[in-house]
Amino acid sequence: MPRNPDPKHGRWILPLIILAMVVLTIVFVTSLEPAEQEAGTTTTLPPPSTTTTTTLPTDVAAFMVTLDVYENQLSAFQADVAAINEDWEGSQITFDEALDSFDGVRAAITSWEDGVAGASDVPAQLAEAHVDLVLEVEKLAPAVEDIIAGLEAPDDGSLRRAAVTAFHDQVDVILAAIDTVRAQAETTGTTTGEGETSTTGPGEEPTTSLTTSTTSTTVPTTEG
Repeated sequence: MPRNPDPKHGRWILPLIILAMVVLTIVFVTSLEPAEQEAGTTTTLPPPSTTTTTTLPTDVAAFMVTLDVYENQLSAFQADVAAINEDWEGSQITFDEALDSFDGVRAAITSWEDGVAGASDVPAQLAEAHVDLVLEVEKLAPAVEDIIAGLEAPDDGSLRRAAVTAFHDQVDVILAAIDTVRAQAETTGTTTGEGETSTTGPGEEPTTSLTTSTTSTTVPTTEG
């Protein structure tokens, strides 16, 4: 009968068992880490939006509509000047037609300037800002006169083109003045939050409300 070359063949079993236990332990712990991390993650939801209401006096709210009309009229004047100038540049109209057209715009602007300056519905709170607006509006008709002078000038059209550019720049200045009046008008209102009420006392004018919504958000955070 052949002899066993390793009479202690069972000595390798225990180390193998220990090694297997270590491997199983590592695998088990690794599988638990994501679950522990997920348990430590919190998400903060954004709060609900809040609503604020700005209440303007009736006369101020009405004048805000007047400002919209001013803005629309300005846009119309600007479009007319641009169209006439483009037609003249493209030889689509004669000199007399261009001259008459520019002069017609000048007359319309002059009449509009008188209306803005003599407005009777200007609230007392906006009187100062309205005066500043009138001062800028009064510069628009002379700007058209400069265009006409450039049209009649015996040059290559440079004076007219420069005058047209100056006209458009003045329109932008007037639009900015209108925005200033609007901003001033908004300061005359009373702002109330959601759930609050605003009452009108005896002798006070009825008011007009403007409602705006704002939303506050929170960035989600993760805790270790």
